Amino acid sequence: MTEKLIRNFFILFLLAVIFFSFATELPKTMKGGFFSDESTYFSIIQSLAFDGDLEYTRADIVRIREIFWIGPMGVFLKKGSDGRLYYAKSFVYPLAAAPFFRLFGTHGLLLANGLMIFFVLLMGFLLLRQHHPPEKSFAWTLIYLFSSVTFIYIWWITADLFNFFVNFAGLFFFFYHFKKPVWNGLAGIFFALAVFSKPNNILHIGILFLLLLYQKNWKKFLLMALACLLILSGLLFFSQVQTGSFNYQGGERRSFYGNFPFERSDFTFAGGFPMSSDNYWSRFFLSPAIVVHNLFYYLFGRFTGMLIYFPAAFFLLLFFFFQKKKPEDWFVLAAIGAAILFYILITPDNYFGGGGSLGNRYFFNIFPLFFFLGFRGLDSRFSLLPVCAAVIFLAPVYMDPMYHSGSPRFPGISFPAKFFPPEKTQYSTLPSNTNPRAFNKHIGDKYTLFFLNDNFHPMEDECFWTFSDQELELFLLAPRPVKTFLVQLKNIPLDNQVRLQIEHKIQKVFIPAGGWREITFSHIPGLRFDDRYLYHLKIKSGRSFCPYLANTGSGDQRWLGVEVHIEPGY
Repeated sequence: MTEKLIRNFFILFLLAVIFFSFATELPKTMKGGFFSDESTYFSIIQSLAFDGDLEYTRADIVRIREIFWIGPMGVFLKKGSDGRLYYAKSFVYPLAAAPFFRLFGTHGLLLANGLMIFFVLLMGFLLLRQHHPPEKSFAWTLIYLFSSVTFIYIWWITADLFNFFVNFAGLFFFFYHFKKPVWNGLAGIFFALAVFSKPNNILHIGILFLLLLYQKNWKKFLLMALACLLILSGLLFFSQVQTGSFNYQGGERRSFYGNFPFERSDFTFAGGFPMSSDNYWSRFFLSPAIVVHNLFYYLFGRFTGMLIYFPAAFFLLLFFFFQKKKPEDWFVLAAIGAAILFYILITPDNYFGGGGSLGNRYFFNIFPLFFFLGFRGLDSRFSLLPVCAAVIFLAPVYMDPMYHSGSPRFPGISFPAKFFPPEKTQYSTLPSNTNPRAFNKHIGDKYTLFFLNDNFHPMEDECFWTFSDQELELFLLAPRPVKTFLVQLKNIPLDNQVRLQIEHKIQKVFIPAGGWREITFSHIPGLRFDDRYLYHLKIKSGRSFCPYLANTGSGDQRWLGVEVHIEPGY
């Protein structure tokens, strides 16, 4: 009876995916625009689907505008040695999605995403069923997938869900016990796709190949290695034939946020924003403090933390240390560690995918490893813990996925995630920066402000008003260590109590109606970034005031809290 119910679930889920895909008008739902890196991926998809190439032409921009009328804001292009323009992103996900788009348009893209989720559920259930009762296997597979933001990415035309799928499929064919072991060779195909899509995947995949050597499973090792090399060679050959280069990121690259080349005769490649990593290592800064912070934020950060956005992974890792283990489980744990360390050490200022990410989208490359971490010894006694965490943190996201996809800062600035620490190390790439009023506000050559929530009004010279009686959080980036902070507070026409916090120090002051106060903070340690220092501030007014409602003839409809002017002493 149980297996029949499970079979019926998969049938109904597949039907739901199909009807969802064909009943949803993606361009209208997304209001003619794109999320995150979707511009480039969609552009490559349509080019492969209709032209069979990676070249950017006028026909491409016409097709893109016809479907997504805002245009491919943020599309990445490069100039080849032949002077023609090509897309400057990995094409393996677009190559897989192109047939779906050619057959069914944007409905096909949703169908492809839904099918990837469907097959992950199916593979997860089939694997666990080899070691556990059907009902336990089914429950754990559902908990794993839906106690995370994974399902929300069904809406996204990016490689993130694809990376999750190919990594999961590779691990499935790696660990599943087939009657004919030749099927395990398919793992090499999926691993090759994962590496070509995101080259650093070679770290955790390489550790799995080491596991085969440790087990002296020479046949499986050679079979997988051969499949992996053949697929990678084919993809590199396709790139060389198409663009004249093996490296899809090589050559002169530019990004475009309007005035797309060939759209009009006066729009050219020279009008884009240069993209270069040539100076990466010169601006690269890493310290023990940044490493420790990143490790903590990776688990508990409000915008990227595993506990908040992937609670299934967090608890599976926790449960692993309290269950029986086999030698291969330690290899999987080592693969997880190597993959995470790569992100927090090599990309310490953007380990999660940038401001357009809902949660940590780079984590999709690592997330499958957690399902296979000690999967033989899963304990059902605490299986509701990740479910409870998902309900607490992800309920708003699941209830309104499009809103939170387009505005990924809101989970991190809302209850309860806002009580977790903001990621100082990611200050220049956080989702809060998707609010253009909040990002990179230079106060002369004194310092730069990054507002972490929306509880502020636009800057007025070097001052700003907080919004109503809501708490404002911000980062202050100083060009050198700050010896003292002098904060001037101007009050509304009401007696008020103001709370001000800089790092760990807090001061509460009473300000009479219409009055002002100066507060001094000294000996505040900041987080060092090369020669710069970052400080975390919180400001909260006890009362609020709206001039429009209080004064006849006033046109100022803002809800004001307290006006703030910060003067650092160097």
